[in-house]
Amino acid sequence: MKIAFVASPRLAAQRALQELSGRYGQAAAEEADFIVTIGGDGTALKALHDAPAMPAKPVFAMRTDSSEGFLCNSLRTDDLTARLQAAFRVELPVLQAEIERVGGRSQVLFGINEIVLNRQVFQQAKLKVAVDGEGDLMIINGDGLVLTTPLGSTGYNRSLGGPLLPLGSSLFALTGIAIWRPPAWSPVVLSDRATLDVEVIEAAHHPVQIVTTSGTVPNISRARLFRSPDRTVTLLFDLEAQSRFGPPFGRSC
Repeated sequence: MKIAFVASPRLAAQRALQELSGRYGQAAAEEADFIVTIGGDGTALKALHDAPAMPAKPVFAMRTDSSEGFLCNSLRTDDLTARLQAAFRVELPVLQAEIERVGGRSQVLFGINEIVLNRQVFQQAKLKVAVDGEGDLMIINGDGLVLTTPLGSTGYNRSLGGPLLPLGSSLFALTGIAIWRPPAWSPVVLSDRATLDVEVIEAAHHPVQIVTTSGTVPNISRARLFRSPDRTVTLLFDLEAQSRFGPPFGRSC
């Protein structure tokens, strides 16, 4: 079994890295069977974002005592190979944004936890939104919108009042940022097969950008957001983690 360890720069994580790599070896990420992170959710998310280019390797995250770790397992240096073999796999969707910028240039961004559309200046973002190209268009004025996966629902989405989505569920959440119109706006739960088409109204005067942890695209005129058809990432959990997520949420390795 080949393991690539990735650690936070914090002292506790670096000490654990030294012990773990000394005991189990340190493989290059592109040759590893597993990626094991040491730190908190931020370290795990960075490894997941790096994973699609490898192609994706399963990530087993361990938290240090000083770190937040909703996505992490407990940090233990013994029996790691057995834990990896017994772990449950949760396959996570990757969001894709096909973007057209003001002036016509096209670009693509990917996001694992969320894609954020927000205003670039103090003027409101004015957005025309359609889901699956059906029904009435929604005209939304405010600071922006967040499309989030179950993984991302515990973070920025949650702080905006969005719903917590179970890991492994086939759902996305669309949550507003300081929405002024419509006044009765509330977060929307969507199937992860839904496609979201967004047009920026008066894009030259009300500029909007798209932000993910992998990059930022300013001055967009329209965007199509959807689950990537050919990209996924995998997070691994000990059996004990089921108590955090309810019923069994994945499959054994």
